[in-house]
Amino acid sequence: MLFNGMIYLTKGQTTDLIVTLTEKQTLSAPNYLFYFINRTSNDVVAFVKLNATDTSAHKDRYNKFSVNATTYFNNKLAGEWTYYIYEQASTSNVNPDLATGLLETGILRLNDSTTFEFTEYETTNTFKVR
Repeated sequence: MLFNGMIYLTKGQTTDLIVTLTEKQTLSAPNYLFYFINRTSNDVVAFVKLNATDTSAHKDRYNKFSVNATTYFNNKLAGEWTYYIYEQASTSNVNPDLATGLLETGILRLNDSTTFEFTEYETTNTFKVR
């Protein structure tokens, strides 16, 4: 399987996803099924973005969708997810078997909302000379 891209999301943030879907679509104004599978736990997240929510200024070159990671990934495992984006006429279907066609695949890197910080301790050393 060939992966086309890498998407980065951070829990608690809204991110614009830039993808290239128009070049492979066969429907004139499809809705898009975003389907994610966690590479460790096999958890699935699926949602539909309507064609009207594509905010790209040049839809023939790229597509741009705003995604709030908290809405879809809040209680999900951080790490790598494989994503699949399908075209479909339906505004609510989240089953990829019922979608019209696969447009793009790739890897999503989901990061936790807080960054890891080391705790630093200072100690006082006392030495005895004998």
